[in-house]
Amino acid sequence: MSRAVPILLIVVACLLVLQIIDRWREPQQLRAVYEASQRAAAASERVAGELAALRLALQERPVPLPARGREEPSSGVRDGRPRLGVNFLLPYDRSHLRPELIGGTWRTFNATPKGFNPLLDNSADAGIAHDLVNDTLCMRHPATPDRWSACLAEAVIISDDWKTYTFKIRPGIFWQRPVQAALPGLEWLDRDVPLTANDFAFTLELIRRPEVECTALKSYYQDLASVETPDDLTLVLRWQRKVYTSLSASLGLAPLPRHIYGRHRDGSPIAAEQLGVVFNQHWFDELGGIVGVGAYILERNEPDRLVRFRRNPRHWGAGYHFAAIEWDAEVKLPDPQLVAFKRGQVHTHGLTPAQFKSQVIDRGEPRFAAPDPQDAHAGRRGEFGWEKVVSHSYSYIGWNLRRPLLADKRVRQALAHAFPKERILADVWFGLGRPQRGPVHIDSPYFDPSIPDFPYDLARARQLLTEAGWADSDRDGWLDRDLGQGRVPLRIVIKSHANNPTWDSALLIYRDELRALGIDLRVETYEWKEMLRILEQKDFDAVVGGWQLGDLEPDFMQLWHSSTIDQPRSSNHVGFAHPRVDELAERLREAFTPEERAPIIREIQRLIAEEQPYLFVRAGGGVFVWQNRGPYQPERWLAGVTEGLDRYHPFFNRTPLLWHFVRE
Repeated sequence: MSRAVPILLIVVACLLVLQIIDRWREPQQLRAVYEASQRAAAASERVAGELAALRLALQERPVPLPARGREEPSSGVRDGRPRLGVNFLLPYDRSHLRPELIGGTWRTFNATPKGFNPLLDNSADAGIAHDLVNDTLCMRHPATPDRWSACLAEAVIISDDWKTYTFKIRPGIFWQRPVQAALPGLEWLDRDVPLTANDFAFTLELIRRPEVECTALKSYYQDLASVETPDDLTLVLRWQRKVYTSLSASLGLAPLPRHIYGRHRDGSPIAAEQLGVVFNQHWFDELGGIVGVGAYILERNEPDRLVRFRRNPRHWGAGYHFAAIEWDAEVKLPDPQLVAFKRGQVHTHGLTPAQFKSQVIDRGEPRFAAPDPQDAHAGRRGEFGWEKVVSHSYSYIGWNLRRPLLADKRVRQALAHAFPKERILADVWFGLGRPQRGPVHIDSPYFDPSIPDFPYDLARARQLLTEAGWADSDRDGWLDRDLGQGRVPLRIVIKSHANNPTWDSALLIYRDELRALGIDLRVETYEWKEMLRILEQKDFDAVVGGWQLGDLEPDFMQLWHSSTIDQPRSSNHVGFAHPRVDELAERLREAFTPEERAPIIREIQRLIAEEQPYLFVRAGGGVFVWQNRGPYQPERWLAGVTEGLDRYHPFFNRTPLLWHFVRE
């Protein structure tokens, strides 16, 4: 027995050494997987090209086929406008895709998302990745964003006074196999798994579990009563009451891979009672994984360096024309990014306002065409194309209403009056973007232009601060007040994104204006991932932020309803609570017609503008640039860009459905 113990210890030590070596080899194994996947992707592209040629040859035969690109409606009127009792979905549109043009790698700049979990990570960068990798039950085309089309669901019937949604899911769709399937112990991922209604039911189960930290999504599904899966291709959602947001929450639902998120790393099922807690720290997320049923597969993820997606050869639908998409996450500063664009290292980009002024207006770069006041499209003439664009977004300075310094709305109104918005937009943004007023985008038909904008007025700001009890009691030049524990100065720390010279300049101007009032504004900058933590943990006095607005129909529950203030990952970062806004936001969800919704939205706008939880700054806009024309170079010049700019809705006209590389 005494001799057996040392032998057993030696065996255990050897096993530990082998485990350490295996962990050490994991990066090399991932690299080997990546190289193997590249070889497979190249082979897939060759096969795809041959199939495309075959399809084109078949299309040229005199055989009666449906109109190219659009599935034929089976019966009834399918115009994409929701109504009861019929399948109203527009047929899935493939008309943009020209198989002979598929190829090449589209490169652009983008930050590495903090994570790829579709429920937990709702940053704009993560959302772009989700759109590449996954699909939704129904979709909105960029040309008609107010109408719904078939996607993963071939049909949907809404019944029971808008409370029941019955989807028929497209057959023959399979989940992508993640690159992590080649790692030791994860071979069980290397198999065909069909998409079924149970994947959607699993997704909704996770969203509704209280322990899952997806506060931003929960408010959209709080009225969901039940989920039924009569068979693998039928999904039935039943809502407790008639709610307007149930339309987009139901039709726009994307599935989660149950065969991954429902299992431990060894492939064993996660116990039902542990599922929510385990999901918040899932092993697949720790490996940087993302998987879907969409047009692209995540092939490579090197944080803060490179993210690469390759075309999914088994995708059921019609994706973009690019064989691969790469995000350069290493070059972060605007000037080096511009240099890289000029060298052709990326194909699309956006100019900062200062770059637009120096490169285009002041003619610092002759390869950009000169502006022409008579021609809004003058930028299309140059080697580097440029065009002024708008986006469904706005930027703001958010005040943390939990902080006693900022709890009084008169202080927040004074801070708004001290912000020289028009001058900053003219001198810092050089006219790129318009003043935003309130929580509804200024181009929305629901926007109320009569709401106050708190114009620049230092005299009015001083008056409001005095009314709120702030004074320079010790004559040191700074306002102070007793907030219950002695007098404190009106000192605000504002946290902003690093590497953003436009906002740096705007905040310097703002700081000087506030100094004239006796307010001490201090600016701190952080990298994007740290900014996400700051927002999630509400770790700020004030913060520079922005919202990429999704649905064209306003909804105020996620950002402004008080029920989410203290929930993890809440979008109500500033802690806004207003009983009347809560009441109206809830009523809005029960209003279905524009005539019912408009007066509610107008009142909410007015109340939020009056309270000033945000200093609303700028409606989204900028200068989009692309590699436009020149002597032929493989994978250099983009065609189809201007066609998309002209054909699609202004908010969505940079969607790259029509883009492709110029062929020799």
